[in-house]
Amino acid sequence: MKKQLFSLALILGLAGSFAGNSFAADFGKGKDKDRRELRQDGRKDGDKDHKKGRRDDAQHQQQRLDRMAKELDLSKKQQEKVAKIFQDQQQQMQALRGQQQASADRSQRMAQAKQIHERTDKQLKDVLNKKQYAQFEAKRQERMKQMQQRRGQHDGRRGDFKQGRS
Repeated sequence: MKKQLFSLALILGLAGSFAGNSFAADFGKGKDKDRRELRQDGRKDGDKDHKKGRRDDAQHQQQRLDRMAKELDLSKKQQEKVAKIFQDQQQQMQALRGQQQASADRSQRMAQAKQIHERTDKQLKDVLNKKQYAQFEAKRQERMKQMQQRRGQHDGRRGDFKQGRS
């Protein structure tokens, strides 16, 4: 009798173990599916707002140009040339982002982005006088420094979080 009860308990225990593992695996799959659906829903919403985003990009570009014109005292002719340069750069970067879906080589895309940046920089150097370009470069360096500081603060918080979980 004891042997039968022990065998029954063992079988029930093993069955429960398999069922638990199966449930956990199914539960995890459901979570991944839910996450994918949320991401896709987010994309759908993003697609609806995509045209709005373009207008925001255009407004942002205009604000950037206005600010740059004011800070560097650009002439109307310079403003037109700079606007064209930035528009070309934006189109090239969007094309590159479109390639991200097809190409998995991140280092190649980074190199292409760097080339686009260098071409833009060279074109700006041709449009701006030495004083304007020096001011432009100083502002760029200042923005880069601020971005690195923000990234450092963010990484610090992330490090604390990781340490807290361990």
